[in-house]
Amino acid sequence: MQDLTVIGIENGALLVASESGERYRVAIDEVLQSRLRQSTTQPESGVKVSPREIQAQIRAGMSAEDVARSTGASLEFVERFEGPVLAERLHIVSSALRVPVKVASPTDPLRGDPLSDDQSSTFGDVIEERLDGLGAVDLRWASWKEETGWVVKLTFTASEIDHDARWQYDPKRHSSRR
Repeated sequence: MQDLTVIGIENGALLVASESGERYRVAIDEVLQSRLRQSTTQPESGVKVSPREIQAQIRAGMSAEDVARSTGASLEFVERFEGPVLAERLHIVSSALRVPVKVASPTDPLRGDPLSDDQSSTFGDVIEERLDGLGAVDLRWASWKEETGWVVKLTFTASEIDHDARWQYDPKRHSSRR
């Protein structure tokens, strides 16, 4: 049997080519679509888990491996649905780091007056500045959704001690609290 490579789609047909360069058209009809669906469905294990359930578990912080283990679905099947949710979780971290915050300026110890007016910054800038001051290394950001809302987590090491900081984040209000 000769292998063919799909080179395009034209007027409801697949365009395929052989290794020798011969080209063929394969009509995309209901029979072909049905056979393709049958070959890409969930494995014969009989496990029925919906993409929505898989994505909810990944959104809650589970890895694809954890979801496959807990549901009995194949890892390959679970991985088909994790991409958009992982992108969403990265977006939540990025969005939280852009939350505007007011940072009070230090006071002049001799006069008790502020050295300057309050400064506007972002949550990420403030955290980065404080981490630099600690000499923090191995920074790892993560997020997941709980019943109460989104959690943004930062783990890092400073002075050979592992740290874990968590904030609640409301993307609709664009605010966070510890």
